[in-house]
Amino acid sequence: MNQDTIIKQITTDLLESFTFFADSNYTGYDPLHPVSKIVFAAQGEITTPPDLGFMGYGGGSEGEAFSDCGVLDLEAFFPLNEEGDYYREDDDEYKEKCFHNACQAVLQALTTVAKSDEFQKIPKEGPVVFVLNLIDQFNKVLCRIHPDGEVELPPKKE
Repeated sequence: MNQDTIIKQITTDLLESFTFFADSNYTGYDPLHPVSKIVFAAQGEITTPPDLGFMGYGGGSEGEAFSDCGVLDLEAFFPLNEEGDYYREDDDEYKEKCFHNACQAVLQALTTVAKSDEFQKIPKEGPVVFVLNLIDQFNKVLCRIHPDGEVELPPKKE
């Protein structure tokens, strides 16, 4: 799959996930709890083969808003070995580069959907922070999206 196709799929996955986040049938909360943070997390190499379906978890001042809701399939960024049971390369630098590339793609897709109706329907407490988490390996704040759809990047590390 080429990069444009992957970004389009992530964008579609985000819009579908946002629809779930705003539906009490999926979140289990009625009324819906407002969110201030959404984390997309996957187990990675905790499981064999690595789990690279990044599930959505949301929280805010009222506690959990949803968990295991919606999913981003980022497998394309983490090539596996021939057996399909571990990453193709085992060194941390390789894994970090894979994660970085996945973060860039998700950020690009988030920027595309920030002003979408699907995002607007999610109950929010001000801006929503988005995080990508590969459990026990990597965690990165991608951006903060304000209720008006403005995307704010985290400050650069010095």
